[in-house]
Amino acid sequence: MQDYESIIRNMPSEFGAPAKVSITENNNKILIQLLSYDTSGKLTSIVSDTLRQNVANYLSNYRMMNDYISILTADVIDLSIDVQIVLDSAQNSGQVISDVVDRISTYLNPQTRELGQNVYLSEIRSIVQNQNGVLTVAGLNVYNNVGGQYSSSETSMEYSNAETKEIAPVDDTIFAQPSQVYQIRYPNKDIRVSVKNFQSVTFS
Repeated sequence: MQDYESIIRNMPSEFGAPAKVSITENNNKILIQLLSYDTSGKLTSIVSDTLRQNVANYLSNYRMMNDYISILTADVIDLSIDVQIVLDSAQNSGQVISDVVDRISTYLNPQTRELGQNVYLSEIRSIVQNQNGVLTVAGLNVYNNVGGQYSSSETSMEYSNAETKEIAPVDDTIFAQPSQVYQIRYPNKDIRVSVKNFQSVTFS
């Protein structure tokens, strides 16, 4: 399977270039799943028939005689995130919020994420916590955006709220299957940062 992935990644440009490739084996069949980028640089499951046929034709020069290869499209899962932070009162809240959005957007950048890559909430908390001016992360919720301007694909994880499609993490992790990739499609509206006032406690 690694050989097939290497062959596809080194395929001459005239055959096209898939954005992401996942190769798995199921019942002695090699499943090759592809993704493309849309015009705005976001991942999409819409892969042209031409690209899929070109991949099939190119692999025909290399495949083993007994290998049955099926070329499919993978699943793009769009997320949105609500994060609550407590700020140092001396900081410019607007600038801190903008920086937090940028940090989370970079973590979930579709250009760098791979198929099957999990989302670790502890890593998101850490990058937010390390932003200058953030005292603590008071809350973090992740949702699966589906339909309309978003992908129709849904996570394999369970929802803690089926109506809002809030994802229930397991061990602070949102797991991805080998054929799934997570992304934030519209960072400026899908990463929502709210500021909480620091709560003081009086001890008697």
